[in-house]
Amino acid sequence: MNIDFLIGTYFLISIMIGVLLTWSYLLISTIQSLIRSPKLTNYTNYKNQIRSFQKVSIIVPARNEAKYIKKCIESLLKQSYPNFEIILVNDSSSDNTLNILKDYEKNNSNIITLDVKTRPYGWIGKNWACYNGYLKSSGDLLLFTDADSYHSISSLEMSVSFLNSNDLQALTIVPKLLSNDIFTKFTLPILTTFLYTQYSPLKVNNPNSKLGYFFGSYYIITKKTYEDVGTHRAVKNEIIEDGALGKKVKEGKYSMKMIRGESVVNAHWARNRHELIDAIDRLVIPLSKGNSIKTLMLTIALFFLILSPFLLITCFLCLSLLKFDKLLFMVSEICLLIITLIILTSTIQTKNTLGINWLHSLGAPIGGFIIVFGFIKGIIKAFNNGTVNWRGRRYVISSHQNPL
Repeated sequence: MNIDFLIGTYFLISIMIGVLLTWSYLLISTIQSLIRSPKLTNYTNYKNQIRSFQKVSIIVPARNEAKYIKKCIESLLKQSYPNFEIILVNDSSSDNTLNILKDYEKNNSNIITLDVKTRPYGWIGKNWACYNGYLKSSGDLLLFTDADSYHSISSLEMSVSFLNSNDLQALTIVPKLLSNDIFTKFTLPILTTFLYTQYSPLKVNNPNSKLGYFFGSYYIITKKTYEDVGTHRAVKNEIIEDGALGKKVKEGKYSMKMIRGESVVNAHWARNRHELIDAIDRLVIPLSKGNSIKTLMLTIALFFLILSPFLLITCFLCLSLLKFDKLLFMVSEICLLIITLIILTSTIQTKNTLGINWLHSLGAPIGGFIIVFGFIKGIIKAFNNGTVNWRGRRYVISSHQNPL
């Protein structure tokens, strides 16, 4: 047998064993995070824990959200918490969003509508909308939520009670992520495995960890803390502003927690395949601008982790049918174990954190291809012009971003 073939095969086997161990770690971490992370629905004594009904200003930025905003507003108006206002901020929408917001304002005394048209230089659109909502707010607590998120009737009452009873300055809820198109449903199980492992509540809630993070679909913060960390003005140019703001809260040594609330808050992560790729750009381009070598190495690692097992098992099984080889068959067996772990981990994600059928975890090869393709595309864009398209706007990303 050719010595070069033997060396290459053994090298490939060692890589696949590393991939197998990595997915074993990801599976264990996913299970630990789901079991050990605090869960809002387990907090049953909330009605007896509210010391005072502080006023909550719910700030909802909206840009071209005519399709989703009604369901969001209706869920907020039905809240069981007795003291809140809703500040709806129209962010230069070109559809019927502003008219919808004004109609709700006419019929509800606790709704305020703002129409933000001029965005100062250096501001991301959503950040400017959130900041204007804060300027209009009168509550002691600020709840920032997205226009395509939906809330259970007791979500605000439970979160305020949890905030007070744990003496917190900030609280963010992990939502159930919704998706509309088949490609996003194939991709999210794998993508959320990496994101939730890195940004697990167990890490964010650890006082010895420097990691701080907010989910933009739901984070509630005291107005004083929000002002102390510099408001959205301090993160005005951040494309992932929720993560950057959460980091500032943690760096400021303010007490904050991340808590699971998939049955309490639902939110869309990407609405179609084009927005899915744009969302990956939001992750990759800031990272590539900050450290291009690290991003390239991460892309190569992702290729081996989520795409190579499917490619190799197809290739080597075909070769084994032509001519049986023990080493190639061993690689195929390892790949099969890896694929089993990928699908098992993805299935756990679909069952617990995603609003999709578990069968979509079987689309892991397609999801893996989309992620790797998105990373390669993001790196190329970072080298070319560094622009991110998001919700009808184009932003030029600098190296001063706070990457995930």
